[in-house]
Parts: sequence; structure tokens; C-alpha cells
Amino acid sequence: MRRFLLSLTLITSMLLAWVLTRTHAVAGSDMAPSIMDGDLVVSIPTSSFLPGDVVLLQDPLDATRTVLRRVMAVEGQTITNAKGHIKVGKRRLRAAAMGDMGPFLVAKETLWAKKPAVGSSWLTRIQAEPATYWSADPITVPDSHLFLMADDRDQAMDSRWWGPIPTERVMGVVRLRWGEAHTWRPAWEFLSGTAPLGA
Repeated sequence: MRRFLLSLTLITSMLLAWVLTRTHAVAGSDMAPSIMDGDLVVSIPTSSFLPGDVVLLQDPLDATRTVLRRVMAVEGQTITNAKGHIKVGKRRLRAAAMGDMGPFLVAKETLWAKKPAVGSSWLTRIQAEPATYWSADPITVPDSHLFLMADDRDQAMDSRWWGPIPTERVMGVVRLRWGEAHTWRPAWEFLSGTAPLGA
């Protein structure tokens, strides 16, 4: 029994140490309102990415900064956006207006999934006045790359400026977030993407 308890203590300590080394405090509002300034997130290393995943990476424009961004399209998928409507392949992202948060309009975006499963969802925000829309020609994501976007669509930089990001630059995928609850999100949640349905 003593050996079992020692083993259990050792395993628990190792697991706790691993979680603590993978825990990051969020600085900034690039991923608001889904992930807010001051939230804690736990990331895991992986080489497999799904649309909807939140990834941790070195800022392509500032090597001293680590940022979070959401995977919107993976290799082989084509992404386009016209007047605020994001389309991956032939499927338009589901978006539902949630309400106002200060000077922002908040929407809930949801990925498609094979029924009866429900695709992963998250919150985004755009400036209410003046209304802003990003429009661009379709981009096909190259092999071993990801097209990433911030949930704050007006005030953060992402693949709309950087272009697709090589997967080798991703440091981890966020699987757990906790922080202060607000109108549209709980205090904590597990995060996961949704397997793509194809073009």
C-alpha cells in the first residue's frame, strides 16, 4: 500500500508540474470575447490541428511576443471572406448575433459537423461604429500550414496580414481556459476544434 501511495504521489506531482509548465496567463484582448485578458490557458504540444482549435505561437512580427490565434482553415482548404461572411471551401461559417459589449458587436461562430454532432463554437467581436468588413480573394492553405484569425476581428493581426503560418511555428494547442465568467461564456471550458467536412 505504501509503494502504491508513493507512486500515486509521484505521478500526481509530475502531472501537476507538467500542467503548470503548460499554463499561460493571457495578456491582451486579441482573442476577446472568447479568451479575455488575464485568463489562464493550458496548452498541449501536438502536430495535429483542427479548424476551431486555438493555438499558441510566436508572433510572426515580434519574436519576443507569444500570441493566441484560432485555426480557421487547415492545409488544402480554401478560405475567403466577403462583407463579414467567412467561407471555408463551399461552406459558410454559421454566425449568430449575440449582442453588444461596449463599442463592439458580439457574434457566436460555429463550425459545421456531421449530425448529430455540434461543431465547436466561439465568440468574436467587431467594431460597431463604423461597421468594418474584411474582404479578400480566396486563399488556399498550403501543405503544413494553417490560416489563423483572432477573435477580435478589428484590432488584432493574423493570417489576413501574415498569410498562412507553417505548423512548425505552433508551440501548442489550448485545451483548457478559465477566467471570469461573462454574459456569453462560463468561467472555464475545455476547447477543441472540429474535424473538417471537406471542401
